Amino acid sequence: MNEAMAAPPARLIQLVPRFRPDVDGVGEAALNLADALLREHGIRTSFLVYNPPKLEPTLEIGEDFPYTLERVSGPGASGFNSALDHIAASASTAPVLLLHYVPYGFSTQGTPTWLSGCLERFRSRGGRLITIFHELYALPRLLSRTIFSSWLQRKIFQKVLATSEFAFTSSEEFLSLIEKQNRSGRPAGLIGICSNAGEPEDPRPLDRRKRRLSIFGRFVTRKNLYANHLDSLERVARHLGIEEIADIGPVEDPAWFEEHVASRLGPLLKSYGTLGVAAASRLLEDSIAGALAYPYYLRGKSGIFAAYQAHAMAILLFPLPGVAESREPGSWSLSAEELLAIPTQSFALNSRLQEAASAGHEHYLQNRSSRAMAEAVLPALRAVGAGAGSGIGSRP
Repeated sequence: MNEAMAAPPARLIQLVPRFRPDVDGVGEAALNLADALLREHGIRTSFLVYNPPKLEPTLEIGEDFPYTLERVSGPGASGFNSALDHIAASASTAPVLLLHYVPYGFSTQGTPTWLSGCLERFRSRGGRLITIFHELYALPRLLSRTIFSSWLQRKIFQKVLATSEFAFTSSEEFLSLIEKQNRSGRPAGLIGICSNAGEPEDPRPLDRRKRRLSIFGRFVTRKNLYANHLDSLERVARHLGIEEIADIGPVEDPAWFEEHVASRLGPLLKSYGTLGVAAASRLLEDSIAGALAYPYYLRGKSGIFAAYQAHAMAILLFPLPGVAESREPGSWSLSAEELLAIPTQSFALNSRLQEAASAGHEHYLQNRSSRAMAEAVLPALRAVGAGAGSGIGSRP
């Protein structure tokens, strides 16, 4: 049967470590992918969530939520197998599982030793498995617990890869590692990770927005930016004529935030706390730029980076401490040094911001939107739906 013409499964199980009401980038990416698969291809998702929700829910699951959601009853193999069996029993055809693999999402040590055995059991009973590797394994570092766990994390990753019929990842570097360790020859390819804060249809140009610089994401990510780059951030804000720095996300250490951030930035800072997707999207769409400290070579896996792209914002990317890395000339992610070298609040500066914002948004539409995610995974879904396990190319 020609996989290009084969029908994808009518139902897909997406396995995620966390999901709403928790704030979780992987869970939100899975939800956006589910929406695109249903909207574009009529594929309905059932969510299987490994971890119980945290004590303080922050994101609502609306009454019009169009999917089924089941939570694993307990940690480890027993609860996971039980949940898979329950879902499989209600399926009229071979169940298809899309695993969102994050080692620390399934084990506090990043070593879910039970997982590969459960997946092999699922496959032996007729189940089909596709995996998106959001992470692979930690590299061993001195004075870090990873010096003891890295080898085991790598072994688990290799077993999950061998059990999967198709593999995807969002990073060229991760894809290279997958291809080097892909002893079973599984088809593997790139998939963009979409925005976790909405996808406006027609973002306004920057000259029609408030002179706002937004800093969005988990507290640990934002704290890393403030702790290492606050001086540069202030200089760039003054250089751009920024009227407001919007801090968007939970503040898990209010005392640290007040002492090290709020007291320094003063009235320029406005802390919005945790917002729903629609409210966060409105703020980002009315911002000229977004800031983030993140490795340039891993930008493809960042939902925050994607959110800035989706809202056609200029992206101010700071390096992680001690990490020297190069960027492509004319990159649509901007450095503080590049912006500060252009005359302040000049036509040239505003033009560079708009150029970067437009290029980033175009890249998002083609490679990272929820629709692009759905199109990337669709050939694998068609193949497993047709009963084929290895018929598409290595790069979808």
